Amino acid sequence: MKSKTPKLILAATLLALATTATAFAQNARLQINHLDNLFPKAVETIDVSVDGALLQIASKFLDKSKTNEAAVREILGVLKGVYVKGVEFDKEGEINEQDIQLVRQQLSAPGWERIVGVRSKRDGENVEVYLMLANGLIEGVGVLITDPKQLMVVNVVGPIDPEKITELRGSFGIPGDLNFDWGNSGVRRTQKVRN
Repeated sequence: MKSKTPKLILAATLLALATTATAFAQNARLQINHLDNLFPKAVETIDVSVDGALLQIASKFLDKSKTNEAAVREILGVLKGVYVKGVEFDKEGEINEQDIQLVRQQLSAPGWERIVGVRSKRDGENVEVYLMLANGLIEGVGVLITDPKQLMVVNVVGPIDPEKITELRGSFGIPGDLNFDWGNSGVRRTQKVRN
């Protein structure tokens, strides 16, 4: 009986570590489905949910010989998911502060680090960028964009080089006008162009 005890302890320890690692890895995925409640009144919505398997399939359609597509293909090869929810309204006051706080609470959890916060008093736009770090690696990126008429959350899950996330602009619902400048001011949005 005593010879089985170390094996049981080892098995229990390995199981606990595996469970902890799995739970920790899942924390990079933000729970943003509560934002669906805002969709009926919004004039524009974005809803993207692309898991790892689908990302792998999508990457096969990208041309390796084109520089920009090759870069996106490389990124998609390691990602576990891309999730985007966004709403825009014609008038102010449609977004409940509680909806924003539910996202911020998740981004304040252990493992997440806020690296950029840009607030504009002129137009009321706020942009916040968070990284989830695990063992010295980036395991997730969360971007929260708010202004009086819009709310957008971008969540990229998986190991990624922050310099390469720029390559995902304009894909999977990530705004094409989101400019990442990791060395200077951080993140900003360029002027919106309406057709």
